[in-house]
Amino acid sequence: MINRIVKWIVFKCIYPISYRIAAFKRVKNEKILFVENHQDTLSDNFLRLYKTLEEREYEIHVHFLKVADSGWKDVIIRTLRMIFDMADAKCVFISESNSVFGAFKLRKGTKLVQVWHACGAFKKWGFSVAEQSFGDNRKELMRYSGHRNYSLVPVSGQAVCWAYAEAFGLQERSEVIKPLGVSRTDSYFEEACLKQAKEHLNALPISMKGKKVVLYAPTFRGEIKEAVTPKQFDLEKFYDRFHKEYILLIKQHPFVKKAVEIPERIRDACMEITTQMTTEELLMVADVCITDYSSVVFDYSLRNKPMLFFAFDLEEYYDERGFYYPYEEFVPGPVVRTMDELMAAMEEIEQFNENRMKNFRDSYMSGCDGHATERIVREIFG
Repeated sequence: MINRIVKWIVFKCIYPISYRIAAFKRVKNEKILFVENHQDTLSDNFLRLYKTLEEREYEIHVHFLKVADSGWKDVIIRTLRMIFDMADAKCVFISESNSVFGAFKLRKGTKLVQVWHACGAFKKWGFSVAEQSFGDNRKELMRYSGHRNYSLVPVSGQAVCWAYAEAFGLQERSEVIKPLGVSRTDSYFEEACLKQAKEHLNALPISMKGKKVVLYAPTFRGEIKEAVTPKQFDLEKFYDRFHKEYILLIKQHPFVKKAVEIPERIRDACMEITTQMTTEELLMVADVCITDYSSVVFDYSLRNKPMLFFAFDLEEYYDERGFYYPYEEFVPGPVVRTMDELMAAMEEIEQFNENRMKNFRDSYMSGCDGHATERIVREIFG
């Protein structure tokens, strides 16, 4: 009850009053904000947009709210700083849901652009899971919705626009959702980025010796503050079977803080990647990608290489959260439930269905062609 009262006071009184006071200032057409919810560095969702706008000499401010790792007091202070700063900005970029942007009516002259942190639409979120165990109360979502002020939501392809409209509760304003593409995917089409990714791969303290690369990139389990990586993937079993042909690189979800425990005897062909390479770089160099319900399925489809889906808890995921499409019909690769099934699928990995992958890519990633950043910037600034 105390938490609800504090939240109501902050979101219905403090934040909107602060914004109204700050909004007396004239809008600066050259001023842009990037707002990070959780990370303390600029995420890959923003980097290309940031560099493009920086080259055009815009005045750029960045705010790191650190919502997941801070107490109420610190978050409120950081948010108030951001609110006073955004009040005279031409454009504000965000890449995650944040109810603070629903605490006030956005002034004319300021655009709020949601460059969602994932491609496509896979796991349900937002209004799509209201009243479910994973989701929030629909009444609370309506009361503190940060989506109502969006001026633009660029997405990866036309086929997923409806899912974003549902998740954000924007069915009556669906015109703001446009299949312009996802800015960070431009890197997959540039030779310089591919070359850099290969250089970073070769610099890893692990012996390649002509081996191929398997990337294991699962999504997290649990709540954001206590996010964990599933432990069903048997690293030693995989190593014993495939270490002569493959190295295994593990990339955990950014919310997961605990390192993967890798037995010393397999470290010559198995390694967790933290800061050595970005997720995009890993997807560029991987010969095979193993995931579960992660949105990397969309990014990796641009590479036209085989994927496996280790969905050992599929029924549980359906019950708790659900998907926008029937999972086993939707994913462009074999679905396996056990390590034995995964190993067997790896033996036949070269026989993957290229047509299935192409159809997937054409449907859900039609806006990602190497020119997404250019289209997004032109849509916002003319």
